Amino acid sequence: MSGVQVEGYNRAPLFRIRIGALMNRKKKINQTLKSKAKKANAKLQSSNKPKYIAKADREALAAGAGIESQTVDAAAVNAVTLDTASIES
Repeated sequence: MSGVQVEGYNRAPLFRIRIGALMNRKKKINQTLKSKAKKANAKLQSSNKPKYIAKADREALAAGAGIESQTVDAAAVNAVTLDTASIES
């Protein structure tokens, strides 16, 4: 048997293909499927690492947070004094 005639071209029968070539083909297919699955799984994982903030942005946030913390502290003090005044009366 030199081959099987199928629609105008010769195909070698499966028993004539080297076993090593079949194993290499299977290995390559499995390798690509595993790598795709690994990449998809990696995209689903969330990171505990905080997002990077540029130095200029950090300084701007720190300046803004300093002003906000002073106003919050004043509001907290007023709330505490109001609560103690209502308890005493």
